Amino acid sequence: MMSQRITDTVTGSSGTCNGHHHTTQQNGARLLGKEPWWKSSVFYQVYPASFKDSNGDGWGDIPGLISELDYLVHLGVDCVWLSPVFDSPQKDMGYDVSNYQAIYPPYGTVEDVETLTRQCHERGMKLILDLVVNHTSVEHAWFKESRSSKDNPKRDWYIWKPARYDAQGHRLAPTNWRGYFACPTWTWDETTQEYYLHLYAPDQPDLNWEK
Repeated sequence: MMSQRITDTVTGSSGTCNGHHHTTQQNGARLLGKEPWWKSSVFYQVYPASFKDSNGDGWGDIPGLISELDYLVHLGVDCVWLSPVFDSPQKDMGYDVSNYQAIYPPYGTVEDVETLTRQCHERGMKLILDLVVNHTSVEHAWFKESRSSKDNPKRDWYIWKPARYDAQGHRLAPTNWRGYFACPTWTWDETTQEYYLHLYAPDQPDLNWEK
């Protein structure tokens, strides 16, 4: 993975940086404040499966990443951005989370993440975990409950809609929206005879943040 310098441009303003303090001129006014840490930090994104395999099983893992932290420090990295490591059936490289309280076993354990966090901090680096909260996996316990019946307490944790029908009585999805993966955004569920929304793959039902 390549490291990159995060920069920021504010329309209609100019600024200079002196240490951690940022002086900004905006509409003729001189503003002095502390610059957000991420504006001048070097980030290094790690996809764990391909970064470093510590046990020879063919998968990169969190212990492998820990073993290379000194190398990242040498590169001048300020913050490690770790792609999803939560438990997942891996239909979308970990962006389909089936359990937010567990780590995908080939990557390691919760204890490994705690060790990684501590060792990043000991080296003066921050750690960002890529947390996917737009959707879950269809294998998540929440969705299994939600799809089990229309009166399940978790039914409205996801977005369900009844079918439409054309003049010939053919069943249609609630809308004709297309998803980010160029597929329809609605999938029919036989159990409760309704569609659920997914802006990505059918294996990634969207959580309902309006409830």
